[in-house]
Amino acid sequence: MSWTDKASLEHIKKLRDIFKVKLFVETGTFNGNNARVQSKNFETIITCELNRKSFNHSLEKLKDYENVIVINENSPKFLKRFTNLNGPVIFYLDAHFYNINLPKGKRFIVLDELDSLRKIKDCIIIIHDFDNNLGHIIYDNQPLNFNLLKDKLLKINKNFKFYTNELSSCDPKKVEEAEDMDELDNLIYAWSKPEKTYRGFLYCLPEEVKIDGLKRIG
Repeated sequence: MSWTDKASLEHIKKLRDIFKVKLFVETGTFNGNNARVQSKNFETIITCELNRKSFNHSLEKLKDYENVIVINENSPKFLKRFTNLNGPVIFYLDAHFYNINLPKGKRFIVLDELDSLRKIKDCIIIIHDFDNNLGHIIYDNQPLNFNLLKDKLLKINKNFKFYTNELSSCDPKKVEEAEDMDELDNLIYAWSKPEKTYRGFLYCLPEEVKIDGLKRIG
């Protein structure tokens, strides 16, 4: 949910301008807040949500946003739709669930998402809830960290440059800034604990950039 951090929204807009990106592709629509916010920043938003209840809610919420397309599909299958793209695209990976039938360490859906993107070279990948000492996802005592992701990211683009945000650059949206009940619920949750308020991001870029608030890693 990058929309809860105003600094991350500015980082994404700067990347849009640097790389001349018109298409923003999101996995994990949830209640549609992020897609709605990003609809103001990109020509086209395509987002997927597997949960049928969340999909229906988002479809209704976003029906008047003509540049937003919501698809009910699992995210690895959804991402395979984009193998023949012309021009750069931002893939924003925020679908957090895992397959409990797989061995530990292989349950993160983001790993399957990255496999689906392997043939797409001209892209920017942003992964939310990344372990950079800010709030992040942990499954089976395995954090969503660089060691988990690095090999698969380099198979997409061996020249990727990796950046992450820092606590000093976070600018979380205040509860009183909520625009509707969905945002209010999300912001109340986000402000309930520091690790929920300040979340980590991993930015995977095709070349080096200099953006205030982003730190090079890897």
